[in-house]
Amino acid sequence: MTGSIFSGLALFLSVILSGLYAGTGFFVAMGGNPAIKKMTDRTFAEYWQHTDHFMAARMKIFGPLLLLCMLLALFVLLKEYRSASFWCMLTACCIIITDIIFTLSANYPLNGIVQSWDLNNLPADVQTIKWRIVKAFNVRTVFMISSFVMAVLAIWLHRNTQYL
Repeated sequence: MTGSIFSGLALFLSVILSGLYAGTGFFVAMGGNPAIKKMTDRTFAEYWQHTDHFMAARMKIFGPLLLLCMLLALFVLLKEYRSASFWCMLTACCIIITDIIFTLSANYPLNGIVQSWDLNNLPADVQTIKWRIVKAFNVRTVFMISSFVMAVLAIWLHRNTQYL
């Protein structure tokens, strides 16, 4: 694979994968969190147990792939380290890494709590946990969407400077 094909593929995949991730954040903002806020304790617990189960299985693959593609894109732009394109991609990578740290420290413990619940005997603090999850996803939505915006901006600036 030639260098330019590799470079183009790395940049393309970073935007596609960060776009899919941002789409998750967009869904959370547009309908996911508003719907969760209206759920009964039982509905929320059952929904979250299923959602977390499927997302955890898929994010074991998608998360590292997203991070790898973002880092490869950053590596491709490294030779242009003084360009706005490089700094936008660096910012996108930093946002993704911050999101990972936030997820491990905020979301994982909450998900573990919800996974431990017996749906037929829910604890008294379901609403408290639900609101903590909603707040955590409000933060993560900002990370998800802003990393995509920065990746798109990096590619757009990179492409436009090539033709100047």
